[in-house]
Amino acid sequence: MVATERTPSAGGRRPVGRRAGLDLRRIIDAARSLGTETLTVQAVADKLGVDRKAVRHHATDRETLLKLMALDAFSENSSDIDIPADCSWQEACRVYALGFADNVIATDALAEHLRLDHALLAKLGVPTEAVARKLTEAGFDDESALRVLALLTNVCMAYAQDVVFVSRSGERPRRLMAREALSGHEREFENFARMVDLSIDTYDRKQLEMSVEIFLSGIEAVLLRGRDTSGPARD
Repeated sequence: MVATERTPSAGGRRPVGRRAGLDLRRIIDAARSLGTETLTVQAVADKLGVDRKAVRHHATDRETLLKLMALDAFSENSSDIDIPADCSWQEACRVYALGFADNVIATDALAEHLRLDHALLAKLGVPTEAVARKLTEAGFDDESALRVLALLTNVCMAYAQDVVFVSRSGERPRRLMAREALSGHEREFENFARMVDLSIDTYDRKQLEMSVEIFLSGIEAVLLRGRDTSGPARD
């Protein structure tokens, strides 16, 4: 018989462990209803009417709760990343990169708590396998393909988390830091100062697209250098 949540007994003790009838779904729902500002393990336990130990059986601390919420938001808000069956490995990487970045951005405030670990990558299994297949078909060995995927996801995650921060804060820290560093030294660093004065938004979509193209060009250059020993990749 499946246990269900119990209210505190007359003595004030709350159910703990499995007797509380808790699972991750109920804990995540309670955590998301509280929001990030007031979130603690104790607050979730109070929300559910159980002992804190019951929650800690699944989530040991606040950071774990935030990670679980972020993964849940990623699953809930993300769109499928469809890699065309007949595309090149370069195009597969482009589609994957733009789709992955968009999905991270869709988690909004929780994006900063996403981590590139097995839990997140498991949710990207289908498109990741599609890109891995394209890389293999193009002549990448397994180690090179894995490093390509790791670097590509790192680039996209960093970009997406920056975009979310800018969107929520209204600040563009790179521009602010550059102007502060240049203050009083504009003549000494005239070229950089001229560029900063353009007020170019380095958090826009063009920045991501440029990053991906540079990434692809770099991968192609590395492969060409290794042609004599491992053979070139094919489109």
